[in-house]
Amino acid sequence: MLYRDVLNTDLLDLNILPAPELLQRICVRPPYFALEQLRYQAGVLSAVATSASSDGPEYGPMPGAELSRHAAIAGLSVAAMAQSDDHRRYYLAQEARYSGTLNRAPLGTPVHLTAELISLDKRQARSRIVATADGAPLAEVEVSYTILTDSAFSRLFRNRYQPHFSAAALTEILPLPLGQVRQEGALLVREVDQVPAGSCAGHFDGYPAMPVAILMGQLAELAGQALGQPFHISEATVRASDFCWAGEAARFEVTAGLTTPHSTGFTCAAFADERAIGQMELTLVPLR
Repeated sequence: MLYRDVLNTDLLDLNILPAPELLQRICVRPPYFALEQLRYQAGVLSAVATSASSDGPEYGPMPGAELSRHAAIAGLSVAAMAQSDDHRRYYLAQEARYSGTLNRAPLGTPVHLTAELISLDKRQARSRIVATADGAPLAEVEVSYTILTDSAFSRLFRNRYQPHFSAAALTEILPLPLGQVRQEGALLVREVDQVPAGSCAGHFDGYPAMPVAILMGQLAELAGQALGQPFHISEATVRASDFCWAGEAARFEVTAGLTTPHSTGFTCAAFADERAIGQMELTLVPLR
């Protein structure tokens, strides 16, 4: 049974963004936070997101990594709304499971998200998020978060503080530099010399860290490059262990694994200044 909180059972109409009732409770800010038409009632949060991506090889109304970004924010938002106070907390995504369904709506079709809590305590939360587009299933995502208070996060990452990094001064998320891609046998590698602060826009105020979803998006893009044809993501399992901070070098590695007539699996890893920061098992379904 999903966790349902009795607090805030009255419908909160958060149509005007940024929504102060929610943003004061969470750690992400626009432009990374881009949910619209927010509603919260009886422990359920619903929202709409629209892809900002350009046409690429991934089929559907929104790339899987971009969808995972919005889903993770919806999941942490429902956890934040269930808290007994309005203090800001940091909900750091640690693990995620993504199950995708081929949806033939065109890129840019609005995606509807519904998030509910599975569990919540002082240190951890887990949410389930269901996404649909054009009235049809798109994906289901489960995300586990570690919860830190504002003061605990500041203490833990005090050496990463950059006082001039403000979400309010950034209106868009800058793409990562293209970097260099090379093949090493079955391994495909992409290296970026330095992550710009603009690629961390809205994540977090004063602490520019690359969001996990963007890092995993780089891995999915590289896997798609290795596949060499249009695809959709059917399954992904993500584990994040650290951040890649602005100014650090980033490296992305993918290796093709089990291949069937219907799908190809990839083992993926992300590194920041040689620290392993995330792993992903990814299954791509080619579209012929």
